[in-house]
Amino acid sequence: MNENIEIKKIIGFNKVEEQFQKSISIRNNQTWMLVGKKGIGKRSLSMRFAGYIINKFDVNWETSELTNEVFNKETDNLHYITALDEKNSGKISKEQIDNLSSKFKLFSNNSNYRVVIIDKFNWLTNSAMNSMLKILEEPPNGVYFLLVADELNNILPTIQSRSQKVFFRNLTLDECKNVITLNNSIINKESLDDIIKLSNYSPGLSLEINSFSGLSIYQELLNTFVNKQTIRDFSKKIASTSKNNLSNIWIVEFLIKKLLSNCLRYSINKESMNNLLILNENQILNLIQKNKNNNDLLDILDNLNYRIKRVKNFNLSLELEVFQFLNQFH
Repeated sequence: MNENIEIKKIIGFNKVEEQFQKSISIRNNQTWMLVGKKGIGKRSLSMRFAGYIINKFDVNWETSELTNEVFNKETDNLHYITALDEKNSGKISKEQIDNLSSKFKLFSNNSNYRVVIIDKFNWLTNSAMNSMLKILEEPPNGVYFLLVADELNNILPTIQSRSQKVFFRNLTLDECKNVITLNNSIINKESLDDIIKLSNYSPGLSLEINSFSGLSIYQELLNTFVNKQTIRDFSKKIASTSKNNLSNIWIVEFLIKKLLSNCLRYSINKESMNNLLILNENQILNLIQKNKNNNDLLDILDNLNYRIKRVKNFNLSLELEVFQFLNQFH
């Protein structure tokens, strides 16, 4: 067994895995949808699910050579699909889905089941989603589909109705620490708690935020509400850091929305937020709420969605959009 394959290890979802193994062995359902927020381990668990299925539900699946091949994506029993260029296009194309049909006609090197994992299933284009529906209406014998999704909004109801859903809960602080320690030893332990809270208890997102210097950027974002003169420098910095890379723009969007979300929650119940606030958020949230009520914040959130969509769809200047957005608070 290859001990270097970290994806085999699991933290926080043992009961989910046990329930899945029990359900799939008795239910005649070939389509499963793994639903939960970004970065909590859905992709890792989908690979474990695939290993169990491909080994025909064998209790000793973890120690088989075929499982090693599954985790290394070196077997024709597994078809793994994600965005061709996640950093820039962020879409899964119709061609990627259509190519599956030709692969199903080929025989595997063994008689074991086959698994298709589609990571970020909610990123399928409309045409790709329709092609996927046709496949799922009459799935090939012996082929199981694991559809990994951060949200259900963009997924056809007809596909949802054909899928057995597995919902992922949020991890605890300690579980997040264990996952991060297992996969990355670079994060400063003194800032680890703050990064995890900033990521909404998502280990995967914590690692992304850390690589993006997100905690420092979030502090600079907070500073713009105290000192208007820092807005221009902040806008230039995140535009330079993100380089209009889709994944990095998403992190910028996440950090700003995180602050707006905290504002709304803070206005409803300050006490419930005490253990969630980091850095000098308390000061900034009080400052914002002196000038903006909840209706104002909801309008500002709509405005942010509009601006970020313009950046993504039309490759407009992130610097200008963020600069204009933050000036609304002064």
